[in-house]
Amino acid sequence: MSYTFSLDYILSVVIVNFASKINMKSTLPPDTADPVLRSGDTVERVANHLKEQILEGSLVPGQRLVSRDLMEHLGVSRGSLREAFRRLAGERLVELIPNRGAIVRRLSAAEVVSLFQIREALEGQAARLAADHINEADNRRVFQAIVKEGEALRRSMNMQAFMIHNRAFHQAIVKISGNTELALLIDRYQLAVFMAQLKQAIGAEAIILNSIDQHMAIAQAILAGDANGAYDAMKKHLWHSANSMLQRKEAATDRHFLRQPVTRKHVGQ
Repeated sequence: MSYTFSLDYILSVVIVNFASKINMKSTLPPDTADPVLRSGDTVERVANHLKEQILEGSLVPGQRLVSRDLMEHLGVSRGSLREAFRRLAGERLVELIPNRGAIVRRLSAAEVVSLFQIREALEGQAARLAADHINEADNRRVFQAIVKEGEALRRSMNMQAFMIHNRAFHQAIVKISGNTELALLIDRYQLAVFMAQLKQAIGAEAIILNSIDQHMAIAQAILAGDANGAYDAMKKHLWHSANSMLQRKEAATDRHFLRQPVTRKHVGQ
């Protein structure tokens, strides 16, 4: 089966989905226990703390979030923790499973394909815009400094440091693009579970070496002001990661995605 999505169509679907998720989160049933401890500040702090741990790879896909341990470690009530779990579920970072509680979300092969189609449209456009704006203000100097930091990781092979750098690299491209709405959408679909599952699939060293090489190709195009080249390099980078994940999926329900690598027809090109 082939997919034929235009960039405008994908962006329109993303925006509608983004808005519906926000509305969904705002109508979640409130907890009645511990209203003081479950203040907005407390819930926000707990949700942000757990999100950062997922983003940095400290919490991995499939890992169960043990409420009792987290309550003790963070010094919060069960009600606050439950509400934080709900927020993270709304951001699709965790799953809430009856009788098991919250676990860090693990993506299926179908989700990987669908979400990388969206990421190609969003992050490819960000790279294209970044190439157009690279010579404005201090963009070039800041971006070159981030690229140089990535080069240093070839020697250290520190996965956690790389994950932090990887976020900084992609966020810098979005910032340079100058499109704040695009930044909001990319933040939603640049799920941390991608990187964590990729680490499980091919290992830290392969991720670091491959990604830095691909980052360099993206950076060269952006620094040269080559908008189309930047889009193509970003697309290649994203789908290399997607293929690595898909080729190593083991679940029987996902096997129909594994018979062939992700190709141009999967992304409607």
